[in-house]
Amino acid sequence: MALLVSGAMETNILRRIIFDENNHWDRFVEKYGTRIRPIVVKEVEKFRNCGNPKNGFKLLVCEGCHDIRIVPYRCKGRFCTTCSSGETEEWSRMMAEDVMQVNHRHVMLWMMVTRPCHRSLAARNVVEKCIQSIIKDFTVTTIKFQM
Repeated sequence: MALLVSGAMETNILRRIIFDENNHWDRFVEKYGTRIRPIVVKEVEKFRNCGNPKNGFKLLVCEGCHDIRIVPYRCKGRFCTTCSSGETEEWSRMMAEDVMQVNHRHVMLWMMVTRPCHRSLAARNVVEKCIQSIIKDFTVTTIKFQM
């Protein structure tokens, strides 16, 4: 039976830089403490304690081989590179479900204008006909989709 503590916080390079033996974060707070917004201090402190089993964990046991895995709770903070990426992925998934369900068309029309004489009535007529055709096609497609 093996006991394994799950977590990648020891390998997190940002954590190693900020909270190393030189105490970069603590020195920064001492120097600029009055200018740092409280939410920034809160997020960095959450990041500092993220993945620490002393703050709580889940105990998972494999029914087959009886290996035990300790999975520490995460901070779910915006500053934490481990937690924020998961939150970002979840937000992206939710936006894709909500926003991408809209029936839409993206159309771009442009004319290469090299000389002022190209801005003629004929060119405008061509653009207007294109726009009318697109609107007609979109209207027909939308009506078919709704039926």
